[in-house]
Amino acid sequence: MSFATFPLRVPRNALLTLIAWLVVGCAHADPKMIGGMTGVVYNYSQETFVLVKLNGKTVGTGTDRVKVGDVTGGGGMCCIAMPLGATRSEVTLTTAKGEVAIVNATVEKWWPDLASSAILHILPGRRVVVSIGPMTWPRKDLLDARIAELQLKREVEDGPENIWTLSPLERADGVK
Repeated sequence: MSFATFPLRVPRNALLTLIAWLVVGCAHADPKMIGGMTGVVYNYSQETFVLVKLNGKTVGTGTDRVKVGDVTGGGGMCCIAMPLGATRSEVTLTTAKGEVAIVNATVEKWWPDLASSAILHILPGRRVVVSIGPMTWPRKDLLDARIAELQLKREVEDGPENIWTLSPLERADGVK
């Protein structure tokens, strides 16, 4: 008898169990990941961070503290991955004093087709906003809103004007 004509007999209970396991396994599949992004950290806060991690992956090291209204950072680290469409993310901040803080960061609107960078904006008071897209510059709108929210006295009027982006980048190709 050849293999092609050999009758395969599977007990009905075993077949139903196999189907149930396949359905359960598919329901708990890992989310689609977007990877290969460059991680960039901008520190707008009055604390120095020696280590910054996004979902457990190192994104930056050695970001100095700044005066209220200024920014530091901007170096890139490869290769960051995140679940597609994530709206929250875990950011671990380690201060120069060795204190570790875990922040539940907001993830801004995604552009999966342009996701070359994962930019972490560390704002005063340890608030973190993550933006995913093509842009890697510091954001004046995020800093200004946080300064107003915390009622901080601005020590630097406009920071380094040549590197600020005044608001989130908008797409010009009509894709939402």
